[in-house]
Amino acid sequence: MTRVFSLQVAVLFAACIAMTSTAWGDMKKAEPAADSVALVNGVPIERGDFDKEVFLVQKTVLGVGKPLSCSQVTQIRSEVLESMIRRELLYQDSRKAGIKPDETAITKDIFAMRQQFPSDAEYKNELGRRNLTEESLRTQLERNSALQQYVDRKFSAKVVVTDDETVNYYQSHLDLFKQPLQARVSHILIQVDPKWDDSRKQEARKKADQIVRNLKKGQDFAALAREQSDGPTRTNGGDLGYIRKGQLDAQLENAVFKLKAGETSDIIETSYGFHIFKIIDRKPETVLAYDTVKEQIRQRLAQEKARQDADAYAKSLREKASVEIFPSEELSAARKP
Repeated sequence: MTRVFSLQVAVLFAACIAMTSTAWGDMKKAEPAADSVALVNGVPIERGDFDKEVFLVQKTVLGVGKPLSCSQVTQIRSEVLESMIRRELLYQDSRKAGIKPDETAITKDIFAMRQQFPSDAEYKNELGRRNLTEESLRTQLERNSALQQYVDRKFSAKVVVTDDETVNYYQSHLDLFKQPLQARVSHILIQVDPKWDDSRKQEARKKADQIVRNLKKGQDFAALAREQSDGPTRTNGGDLGYIRKGQLDAQLENAVFKLKAGETSDIIETSYGFHIFKIIDRKPETVLAYDTVKEQIRQRLAQEKARQDADAYAKSLREKASVEIFPSEELSAARKP
């Protein structure tokens, strides 16, 4: 079975491949090349990086079920190239400002990536699958780090978000702050191996039946879980903590969320074995109070304002920059601001 690539690592890789791959060093005049789509003050934007970013944007749009027309594909390619040109200009400006990457943070990021894989070989295979080397990965992380520091210093530090703005955002986006129904659940599992013969499976079923009888006699669920459960939570009495819909297999979820606090389920059979659940507590769906999310909203609005300010500044740099776009049958010229 294909290994699941962790969300955190996937996002970090996506952020990397969405950036152009200019090396961290002195920027030099480059000649037009077959693998470049543009020159920005003499620095190339590589076709491979451009194609990757176009693919990511198209995948995002297609992910919401919207087929793309030819004109939409052309527009996406145009807007992606313009975005990459502005980003390159901001990066060049950060160089002029003397901003350096945070090498300590980058080393930690790379170490965290490596830890997501069971072996160094699998880590390197994933890099190769994404057309990255360890050197190019570090280069792109360095670039990201410099750009982030540049935006933080030049734009984020000057952003002001008022209380009225945070209140208005909260009131107009209440759906974002809904806390779904939660249940604190305890679990007993009598494990079954699909390879077992029928007689052994029947023995496991008898064990689960006996546990249910003991529960009906008033025996403590947590004590029985510690003594007889095969599940990973047996050491803490079967306590799974609070869970929300979507965190359990659908078959188990349907049974669990029908129960009231204090109730115990019937035996539920799956390919893993026989399950018994008890609901310890239920928290109804609610909307998080404004005071608990105020700072989160403030940060979100500040980031958006900083992004808009950075983009406006990049447009002004674009007007003064030397930008050459290489025409091709597949690439539409980026639109100037």
